Amino acid sequence: MPRVAIVGANGQVGAELCLLLAARRGIELVPICRTRSGSAFLRWHGIPCRHGRVADESDASRLLADCDFVVNSSLASGTPAEIRGIEDQIVRNIFAHSKGSATIIHFSTQSVYGDPRPYRLIRWRNPYGQAKLGTEAQVRARSRETKKPAFILRLGHVCGALQEITLSIRDSILSDAVLLPHDDHSSNTVYTGAIIQALDQIIRAAVPPGTYDLMNTPAWTWRDVYQYEAENLGVPLAARRNGPEHRRSRFAAIANQLAATIAANQSVRDMFAKAFPRVPADLNARAMAWWYSRRARSEIAALTVAPAAPSHLSWVANGVRFFPADHPTIDVLRSISIPGDVPPTNRWPDDFPDAGASFAAPTATAASVAGA
Repeated sequence: MPRVAIVGANGQVGAELCLLLAARRGIELVPICRTRSGSAFLRWHGIPCRHGRVADESDASRLLADCDFVVNSSLASGTPAEIRGIEDQIVRNIFAHSKGSATIIHFSTQSVYGDPRPYRLIRWRNPYGQAKLGTEAQVRARSRETKKPAFILRLGHVCGALQEITLSIRDSILSDAVLLPHDDHSSNTVYTGAIIQALDQIIRAAVPPGTYDLMNTPAWTWRDVYQYEAENLGVPLAARRNGPEHRRSRFAAIANQLAATIAANQSVRDMFAKAFPRVPADLNARAMAWWYSRRARSEIAALTVAPAAPSHLSWVANGVRFFPADHPTIDVLRSISIPGDVPPTNRWPDDFPDAGASFAAPTATAASVAGA
């Protein structure tokens, strides 16, 4: 039976994946959390965990040495440089200290594609996207060095019962506050159920190693997402739409951005202010009238700002090489669910033993309950 480690099991994505995987037969789940307080949610649901820091070389071997698959869902925090350093250390230790025949599955992000807003001539990557792209390169390098197969799965907005974006969507549906863009846009979303399906295929060796964009299959629009969540809530979707979107060419968009940047520069404004006293009086008066009129219009407009759909609902579609899912995401979601509450006698199990130690079935002992 393959042993599957989830690094970062206490995160939003990792925790939900553990709840879904714990109910599946044919695998042995090893959630890995840094601390026992971090694993409390999973242990309360009857799922034993290992504790330690994969970024710490002294911990990595006892956490990973007996695992056949290692899923890296950890999320570092800090400056981009700090994130890159921590993630590089985690990647190095995963490849160095996992089982010799292990397969590594690394979660990356759609942010590696750069600025997701529409009408961008050049899609610059922000520091976060740049750091994640660097970590991808580290995964590939360590895979070549150790000969361990690696999968890089680029996730978009992750949706699911425990995910913040899903909870926000459900709140807006229940409060009748759904506002969507006039045009349907690809959502770049991936439900946790679709991630589970991908892990199943990887464990079955049904997909070759490589870098994949992992999103719903086929791609869902944002209206599809809201409609699905409304059905889950058992209420009709009452969505309003923004007015038609003003379509600009990429050249016009970049020109407007450049003009706005120049206009916002204090030195440029000072230069024009010094020049105005030297121009003819009638031109000077026209310029001042134009300026006051423009400022008045913007101040009046600010008093009557119409509600707008969240900006991420209009982000551009991403994807180069999509994960070849076995089944449509909607079918997968209808076939799985997070298990319900567990009996109190099954809560707070003993910790999953370190690599190399024997492991008996988890029991709720007085010691384990007291240690929770």
